[in-house]
Amino acid sequence: MVRALEVYFLTGRPLTDHFAETRAPMPDVAFTALAVRLPSAAISERVTRRVDEQFERGLLDEIRGLLARGIPESARPFGGLVYRQALEHLRGVRDEASTRALIAQENRRYARRQVIWFRKEPGVTWFDGPGESAATIASVLDFLATRRDDI
Repeated sequence: MVRALEVYFLTGRPLTDHFAETRAPMPDVAFTALAVRLPSAAISERVTRRVDEQFERGLLDEIRGLLARGIPESARPFGGLVYRQALEHLRGVRDEASTRALIAQENRRYARRQVIWFRKEPGVTWFDGPGESAATIASVLDFLATRRDDI
């Protein structure tokens, strides 16, 4: 929504007008939109693991370093998911375990909104399973082999 408002105030036209004028960079190339679908429990586990990995790789030290270099807490990236909650932790708002749990919870909500949004996209072919799974890859390749004449 913020981006749509920025575009409107900068150009005087709604974002949908710009989309209507958008041309494919390679108009004579056909494409097929594919997506993978995971069960909610799998998404939740992956999100939690990712948050833990971010902390283990030094998220808090990264933020401390940015602040030490003079980046203000009001900088736009500090308002986004993960950084906002981690910065609050560094200010003493909550302990690290609670911060990790909150980040994971908010990222799960964000992932859920993305799935809902992508489900509405026309022409997307969905595959069940993780994208790195041999079975999912085989399903995609089989699908593409049957479509080779269509594209």
